[in-house]
Amino acid sequence: MPVVPEKLSQRYIFDFWYPLALSWLMMSIADPVVSAGITRLPQPELELAAFGVAQPIAILMESPIIYMLGTGVALVRNRAMYQLVWRFMLHLSILMTVASALLFFTPAYHFMTRTLLGLTEDVAAAARPAMQLLLLWPAAIGLRRFLQGVLIRHGYTRHITWGTMFRLATLTITMAVGAWYGGLPGAALGGLAMVLSVIVEAVVIAWWARPIVRTHIFGKKETPDQSQPDMTYAGMWRFYLPLAATDVMRVISRPLVVAGIARSAMPAASLAAFPVAFGLGMFFSSPMRASHEVVIALLKDERTYKALRRFIVISGALLSLAMAVLVFTPLDHFYFTVLLGVPGEIKPLAALGAQFMVPITFLMAWQNLYRGRLMKRHDTRFIQLGMALNMVSMLLALTIGVSVGLASGVVVGAASVILAHAVEVAILNAASRPPDTLSDLQPTSAL
Repeated sequence: MPVVPEKLSQRYIFDFWYPLALSWLMMSIADPVVSAGITRLPQPELELAAFGVAQPIAILMESPIIYMLGTGVALVRNRAMYQLVWRFMLHLSILMTVASALLFFTPAYHFMTRTLLGLTEDVAAAARPAMQLLLLWPAAIGLRRFLQGVLIRHGYTRHITWGTMFRLATLTITMAVGAWYGGLPGAALGGLAMVLSVIVEAVVIAWWARPIVRTHIFGKKETPDQSQPDMTYAGMWRFYLPLAATDVMRVISRPLVVAGIARSAMPAASLAAFPVAFGLGMFFSSPMRASHEVVIALLKDERTYKALRRFIVISGALLSLAMAVLVFTPLDHFYFTVLLGVPGEIKPLAALGAQFMVPITFLMAWQNLYRGRLMKRHDTRFIQLGMALNMVSMLLALTIGVSVGLASGVVVGAASVILAHAVEVAILNAASRPPDTLSDLQPTSAL
């Protein structure tokens, strides 16, 4: 663990947090880079549609492994736990790779794309090579996030930023070369760029992690810690399964919002406007995703909790304020019309949806503060409960919004997302009270 000072200053938290926040911001650039490359290749409409199918499915297949980052930060404190989490990560990566292979390389693909998703034959055919190229995506993500967690736990957050820079460089070069020379359809090129970039990042992170693991884990003299006994393999599954379910629900929630918008007033215009509004909200909130690992790494007692809460809440409020300035002032014309080129008939809806999305960053600040504290205590079941009630609230809001029909789809979608996050924050707050003593931060069971 990093040597946390007794009085945790805001400057110390910022220095620990900003490399992780910068990494999240840089990752948000990846999608526009891929889209820009695909638009410069033959049949851009078809290939963009195909990549728009392949990418969400690849993200769904990787979602069970996403929490390996927080798990690495929370659990890898000695050689035994490193080996346990490493073995667990390998088994989970193999499981998701086999599941992906069965889905992408067998007749199950036709059932998924044509029967379940209702895709046209040309889009389904164009998306399949991209998905097949993304076969190793979950395994590369698993390795990368596990080792990133180890680095963060020991205070090496700047390595995460540099790893993301290698990833973005690989992605950009692959798309540029592919667009220049041709030969690969756009969706397949996008899939190749995504998987190569993550593999390169995983290799770079693994190389940097070797001496750190050797020094801080394998080279450290171990003394038994009765307050935090090591997990068993079965306990690891009990700890992790609620986290995997949480991220699967997070990924599934986005298509549910889209389905609700499609049934609301002004569906066509709202479906075009919502990704613009939602994407802006996710951009501003992306730095707050890093606060989850910061809390796990730095939280020790009530004093450190209060310092972390102050930093995270103020950061979330400032970022929400910055988004409000953008979407509630004449700056919105520059962003939506000049910078993005949003069509005139879509721009008012996109701006309205973005105005409703302003609170998302502030809510995500609280969400990650509470999730980090629960991860520290190994209370992962409440994280899953919060996400489940998030989805239930969102579905209720969508159902009511569609039934009443008083607002456009983009307003119904954005409002349902905000309400769902507010409900989750309330549940997480109730599940995790501020710790009064250091002992309150110990795991609730030995698992």
